Amino acid sequence: MKKKLNKNLLGFIGRFTLLYAVTYTAVAIVFLNILNALPASGHIGLDFFEPYSVSLTGTLAQLIIGVVIALVLYPFYDNIVRGERGWLILFAAMWGVVLLGSLHPKPGTIEGMLYTEITFAEHFLVIAAGAVQVLFFAWLFLRWEKWAAGVGGSSSSTTVEASKPEKSKGKVIRGYVGRYTLLHLLIYMVVGVLFYEISGYEEALATMEEFALWRPLENLVMPFVILFGQVIRGGILALLLYPFYNTYIRKQHGWLLLFGLLFGLKVLASVISVPETVDLFMQGLQDMKTGMPEITAQTLLFAWAFFIWERRRIKKVTTAGCAATTRINNS
Repeated sequence: MKKKLNKNLLGFIGRFTLLYAVTYTAVAIVFLNILNALPASGHIGLDFFEPYSVSLTGTLAQLIIGVVIALVLYPFYDNIVRGERGWLILFAAMWGVVLLGSLHPKPGTIEGMLYTEITFAEHFLVIAAGAVQVLFFAWLFLRWEKWAAGVGGSSSSTTVEASKPEKSKGKVIRGYVGRYTLLHLLIYMVVGVLFYEISGYEEALATMEEFALWRPLENLVMPFVILFGQVIRGGILALLLYPFYNTYIRKQHGWLLLFGLLFGLKVLASVISVPETVDLFMQGLQDMKTGMPEITAQTLLFAWAFFIWERRRIKKVTTAGCAATTRINNS
């Protein structure tokens, strides 16, 4: 059984990673040709962050990223491969969470829109290219994976409330989004303020090249922009991650699955790179000291707290329902 599981996992990772790198390279070629046709002054942010590259190091980085994404998505295999809307779940995870929901302020991300002066056109180009890549990938991957797994049909919806009436289900989803967004905002702000005070961000803002593209954080309007932006971002992330809810919430250590989803998709998939020199590698490690501890703490705390909150809420609702049923039967 264990040998079969390892074989299935390795096959899944191999197919996923190969197609991820191939579709990335195909879209990168088109993306870079479009970029070269535009005025150089219009894509300063894209030149710095290089969201698409056809270099050897860029391809190696995408292979590593493909492995990471495959690993964090594998526990949700049935949702993706056997579910009714597997392509939509893949799109939500790989375009929505990896790109839009990334914690790295770069082109195409909500964080990038909030914190940097990267132009709308640059954000749009990356978002459009990412959408094309992920849709192309999802179509190819699911066809290959279903053939390899012998999956011919589709199963029923995989969310906890799938069998409930539409009106009741809508109320449940709104409640879930509200709780997710509230906790996201609270932890984001508290952990952010704490690490800003103890981690020497002011020095990093003055020395790291990346921060030259940032908006001035001392602007009085910025706290309100960030606050409103995180409310929007939290709600979007909640909806994008909802298809995975039923799987992780039923597991005893489901908070680790949620942490893997959040950290793997929002963080690792955005920061993994293959430096061309040892000096650049060492510089990358140094740069990760700024922000990575905060991001890790924030993601870990959120995953644990949200999981505990949801499990207690479900237990309370279930207990109340059983008590009501008992009263009815005894009457």
